[in-house]
Amino acid sequence: MKNHLSLLVLMLTAFLFSCNDDVTRKGDQLYNEGNYKEAVDSYSEYLKTNPKDIKSLYNRGRAFEEMEQVDKAKADFLTVLDIDGDNLSANLSMGKYWYNQKDFNKAIIFFDKVIELDGVRSDAYMLRGRSYHQKGEFDKAMENYNQSINFDKDNAEAFLYRGALKVALSQTKSACQDFTRSKALGSAEASEALAKHCR
Repeated sequence: MKNHLSLLVLMLTAFLFSCNDDVTRKGDQLYNEGNYKEAVDSYSEYLKTNPKDIKSLYNRGRAFEEMEQVDKAKADFLTVLDIDGDNLSANLSMGKYWYNQKDFNKAIIFFDKVIELDGVRSDAYMLRGRSYHQKGEFDKAMENYNQSINFDKDNAEAFLYRGALKVALSQTKSACQDFTRSKALGSAEASEALAKHCR
């Protein structure tokens, strides 16, 4: 009898976990299809019984971002960081949040954390470069754009923004080379920059 009871408990637990997996997979599917509100509902349902599930919290935050509900997104990202302060994705998202709020000092703190945790993240260097660029700290911006490109030769945005910085520094020929490379990598903004600065 004891063995039957143990088996029943084990089966029930497995069933509940598989149901939870189905809910999170459904949320991911809805997110990938662009159904962000339904994705939020799916993640929220799962989080009722698993309030510290990092993946669901982060993905719900991303869905809120897509719906332009940035304060709710921020709350989810911060909850992730309360659980795991070293979460790369949440640190990167918080850096982007503060960048968009034009608080470049706070943005840099989060990009610093990402780079501390993973020193070869091209996107983190590029975003930190943009933050320094906005602050007018051009040497630091250039250093970060260069690092970004060193780690990913196909980072169109890094070439684009390094080109923009070179325009500000009157390095037009080199800027046009960066814009050309960015355009070749698929950046529409680079085409505009070439038309404006490289005739």
